Amino acid sequence: MESADRPAEDLEEPWATLAGSFIRPQDDTGRPLAYLAGHSLGLLHRGVGACVGRELDAWGRLGILGYQESTPSWLRYAHDLRPLLAPLLGVRPDEVAILNSLTANLHFLLARFYHPVGARRKILIDRPVFPSDRHALVSQIRWHGGDPASDLIEIGPEPGRHRLDPEALTQAIAAAGECLALVWVGGVNYLTGQNLPLAPLARAAHAVGAPFGVDLAHAIGNVPLALDRDGVDFAVWCSYKYLNGGPGAVGGLHVRAATPDGAPEPMLTGWWGHEETTRFLMGPDFRREAGALGFAVSNVPVLATAPLWATLPLFSEYPMQRLAARREAVITFLEGRLAARPVAGLSCITPEAAAERGAQLSFRVGPPLPEGADLIRALGAFGIVGDWREPNIHRIAFAPLYNGFEDAVRWHTAMIRLSGGSGR
Repeated sequence: MESADRPAEDLEEPWATLAGSFIRPQDDTGRPLAYLAGHSLGLLHRGVGACVGRELDAWGRLGILGYQESTPSWLRYAHDLRPLLAPLLGVRPDEVAILNSLTANLHFLLARFYHPVGARRKILIDRPVFPSDRHALVSQIRWHGGDPASDLIEIGPEPGRHRLDPEALTQAIAAAGECLALVWVGGVNYLTGQNLPLAPLARAAHAVGAPFGVDLAHAIGNVPLALDRDGVDFAVWCSYKYLNGGPGAVGGLHVRAATPDGAPEPMLTGWWGHEETTRFLMGPDFRREAGALGFAVSNVPVLATAPLWATLPLFSEYPMQRLAARREAVITFLEGRLAARPVAGLSCITPEAAAERGAQLSFRVGPPLPEGADLIRALGAFGIVGDWREPNIHRIAFAPLYNGFEDAVRWHTAMIRLSGGSGR
C-alpha cells in the first residue's frame, strides 16, 4: 500500500519545475484541472509560444528570404530535429523523417512496402486497431484489386477478454505464412493501453518473408522504444499526444536502413524527397535523398513543426527510462488506492505489468457509475479531464512530464463519489 502523502512528492524537483513548464486548463475558479487526456492531446509547453513567435517574426521580417536567413533554417526545419527524435525510437537519425500526418505517412509507406503478388497478398493486423489505420489498410487492399474480406486478417483478444496474447499474433503470422504481404500492429493499443512486444512479432513476420510495420501514435514519448534492435521495418506516428506538439502537429515516419531481402523498391516521390544538394536546380529527374528523408514529398510546415523545438529537447533532459520510472510510481500509487478502496462499476483492462503498458489506463465502466458523455461531464465537475471510447471504456493517462500523484488522488476520489461512495 502506497503512503497517503505521496502527492507531496509532486512538489519535489525536478518534477515540480517540469510540470510547471506546461499550461493546464483551469476551471471557472482558476484552479488547474487534473488533465488526464495526454493520450489524446498533450498539454501546451510554455516554450511553444516563443518558438512559434520566432517563426512568425522571421516571416514578417524576411518573407521568402526566411528560407535563406532564418535560424533554425526553414529549409532544414524538421530535418535538424531528427537527432532529438531518433533516441526516442531507438534508431539512427537518418532513419527518421518529420513530415505530413500519421495516416498520410502510412499510405506513403504502404506504397513502398505493400505489393501483393500472387498468393502473397494478405495483411495481418491486431484488433482493435485504430479505425484510421484500418481504413487506410482496407483502401490499399482495394486499390490493389484485393478483397478485404479475404485479404485482411485481424487477430484480437479471446472472447470475453481485452488483453491480446502476443503469442496468438506470432502463431497467426506463422499460420498465414507465404500468404502474408505485410504485418501491421499498434505499438501501444489505443483502446486498452497494452504495449505489445515488437521484437518477437518482427521475427515472426520476417520468418515468413513479410515486412513488419508499427503505428507508434500512442507509444512514442510514452514507452521506451528500440525499433532497430527489434527489427521494425517501418513505423509512423503523430506528435500531438505524448510529444506535446499541439493540435494537428506534424507527424513522422521511420524506415529501417536494412530492410528484409527482397523488399520492393517502388515508392511515391515528391520534390522534398529529392537530394538536398540538387533540389533547387529544378531538374526533371528525381534523385532520391538518402534514408528516410527520401519519403518526403512536400515543403515542411514550419508553424506546425515549431512546437517540437520546445518539447523534443525535454526528452534529452529527461530520458524515457527516467520518465517511465516516474509514471510507474504514480500508477502503482493509484493501484494501491484502488485496491484499498475499489470503485464500484470500474474494472481496469490495461495489463498490470509495467513492461506491458505505458501511461494510459483503460477501465470498463458499468453501474452504478454514469457512462459515456455523462461520465465525462461528471468528471469535469470535479475538475478532471479524461475521455470515453465506446462501448464502455474510460481512458486516462499519467503523462510523466506533467502528471503526478495529486492527479491520481483527484481522479480516484471523484470516481469513488460518482459510484455512490465518499472519500477524500
